[in-house]
Amino acid sequence: MNVFKMFDKDACSIQGGDSIKWTWGEYYKQCDKLTQQGSQVVLVDMINQPVPGSVPLKNELFESAYPDGTYFVLYCHSGGSSGFLQKQLSEKLPQYHIVNMTGGIGMYEPEQGRD
Repeated sequence: MNVFKMFDKDACSIQGGDSIKWTWGEYYKQCDKLTQQGSQVVLVDMINQPVPGSVPLKNELFESAYPDGTYFVLYCHSGGSSGFLQKQLSEKLPQYHIVNMTGGIGMYEPEQGRD
């Protein structure tokens, strides 16, 4: 699977508008909660604008040994392309939870004490 053929990393997509979404605040809360419950949460940078704790998008990311039930939280510029990719990956990778970061990097605010 080539994830880079599923979206245009240089353009926002309006096709991701009705995806499963978290805000940055929800991400921090869910990350803490899910991690305490033993789930893995992976913050995925789709646009080469890393934030603390993120990993770059690459094909091997979804082919590696993440356990079933892992949460992959995708962010792009605005949340449009990550939402579009989220919908496609959810169908192809039902063993994982794929979440779109609403507002993307444009709404990023570091959580106090995390960066």
